[in-house]
Amino acid sequence: MVNIEAATEELHRAFRCLNEAFFDGELSEPAITIQTGGKRSTMGWCSRSPIWLDSEGKIQLYEINIAAEYLNNDFYETMDTMLHEMVHLYNKIRGVQDVSRGGQYHNKRFRDECLRRGFYYPSNEPDKKLGWSFAKITDETKAKIDQFKINRDVFVIARNTFGTVVSVPAAEGGPSESGEVAGKGETQRKKSHIRKYVCPGCGNSVRASKVVNIRCDDCDEKMVEVP
Repeated sequence: MVNIEAATEELHRAFRCLNEAFFDGELSEPAITIQTGGKRSTMGWCSRSPIWLDSEGKIQLYEINIAAEYLNNDFYETMDTMLHEMVHLYNKIRGVQDVSRGGQYHNKRFRDECLRRGFYYPSNEPDKKLGWSFAKITDETKAKIDQFKINRDVFVIARNTFGTVVSVPAAEGGPSESGEVAGKGETQRKKSHIRKYVCPGCGNSVRASKVVNIRCDDCDEKMVEVP
């Protein structure tokens, strides 16, 4: 059956396989989620700290998320994203800071770890904005992934956040099933002067009526204004 539960189970399976193949099983399994990326264009993220806790604080889990909008991407792209976030996780639990500029710029520490974990870089120069973010899994890594017993058939659906109509529309001028009024494939919204700030680590968000400098208390990251 194709559903989110099945996809989540296979993402956990992928994590375990990648963990054994590229990290010698050293990583503790995090909470793996499928959530919307919202206005962020990222295909995934890893939390800055353990954000899944039990009431006594004895269980502490990091979070790796695969953005719901990209869940039906090419299978290797999804595995690329998972392994990318696992590199971040590996660095975090060892106290290695591999990003800067509000979590956007991937530095040489991230690059060097990627090169040890089945990646290569198409370019020898870092991106001006995102640094060494654009690592790609090698053909050898893909060959290893082909040996994993992962059900790829569950990765055929994705969250329809981008406005493409894929089902029978609601009555013209009325609300869609999501409760939003849509027109020409785009969600219509009233103009607002409210600013939205998002934590690049965990995705927590706040709104303000003016420009503010604010940090996420959970991740100790500066929150970034998004459109």
